[in-house]
Amino acid sequence: MYISNMKNLLFVVVYLITYNAFAQYANVKQIVQQVSQDSLVTYVKQLTGLLPIGADTIKTRYKGTAGNSMTEQYIMQKLNSWGVAFDEIVFSSTGKNIIAKIPGRRTDRIMMMGAHFDAVGTSNPDITVYYPGADDNASGTSALLEAVRVCAKYQFPITLHFAFWDEEEQNLVGSKYTAPDYMNKLVGYINHDMIGWSLNNDSLVEIHTASSGHSIELAQRVVNIISLYNIPLIAKLMNPGNPNTDHGTFWQNNLTAVGINEIYDGPLMNPHWHRPTDSLTTMNIPYFVSVSKLGLTTLLHEAMDSLNMVGLSHQSLNGNFAVYPNPVEDVLYINNEDATFINVKIYNIYGNLVASLAADGNSSISVKELATGIYIVEVLSREKGISRKRFMKK
Repeated sequence: MYISNMKNLLFVVVYLITYNAFAQYANVKQIVQQVSQDSLVTYVKQLTGLLPIGADTIKTRYKGTAGNSMTEQYIMQKLNSWGVAFDEIVFSSTGKNIIAKIPGRRTDRIMMMGAHFDAVGTSNPDITVYYPGADDNASGTSALLEAVRVCAKYQFPITLHFAFWDEEEQNLVGSKYTAPDYMNKLVGYINHDMIGWSLNNDSLVEIHTASSGHSIELAQRVVNIISLYNIPLIAKLMNPGNPNTDHGTFWQNNLTAVGINEIYDGPLMNPHWHRPTDSLTTMNIPYFVSVSKLGLTTLLHEAMDSLNMVGLSHQSLNGNFAVYPNPVEDVLYINNEDATFINVKIYNIYGNLVASLAADGNSSISVKELATGIYIVEVLSREKGISRKRFMKK
């Protein structure tokens, strides 16, 4: 009987993409494995003019040019072909952000990834020097497109947004216009700006972070994800990180954000940056694919985390009280001899409050009527404030 119940429980956990660690890992791996190197390279070729888009070819992505507008149309055409809804956010006479949206079971909790699609260059049509902008930032834009493609057919516990920023090269104009809209609903933001250059195949990837929201915590989880998912990259944690790209806009608004990118400064930086030689031929394709997969893996790992779903920070998950048995069948016991509990609350994985009661230092709660699944118990004590732990109801 016990074995049968556990099989049923496992089925429920996997089916709902809840937060047994193995189920979370397996689901993320399954989706990320669908990332295609051929697709990534094709996007770069189309964004840099090596391949036509219908009868046209993108020759520049500089702000306000026909090529920039063509890039916008290209992105929207791709989103339409995958059945993904999007918003066009016009912020000036020359600028437009495109925000693709995959609604989750909760629409008020958003995990976001972004990249700028504009490039350096000139608006003078008589200038024949062409800046392809392959690494900066067709690489990040392509990773974003591929992330949308492979996620389009799924529904996740929380909502995913994919931001294609315009006019980053003009001091982050596009993201500065839109980032404030994500106050109080953003779980975290992942930025890709230049992810295709790796000198000598060193596999170094920078994780840029800052003391904004829970950015430092998110950056450390990116480092852990590299190991957990066996991604062939070596993390270099940058704290404080470089604020001069779109993740910096989120830091300015005290939001949680990280940048995942190649080496930005020093002798390992791409020597073709902001030059006409920034082309596909100078990119390191295996590295480009690995960083693309790291960004998507991080996005999905966070989107499938139960604490993020209910809006509870990992930093608030304290270990200063005991919850047992876990898994529990009828009665959940909460104990901490060093704290005086004032209140105990239980949330389901959708963030709904399902139980609340006054409590003392040793409390028992009947959970017999709760449905099978993952829950979070929150205790408030005079001595230690709010602490939270997860438990499983059989």
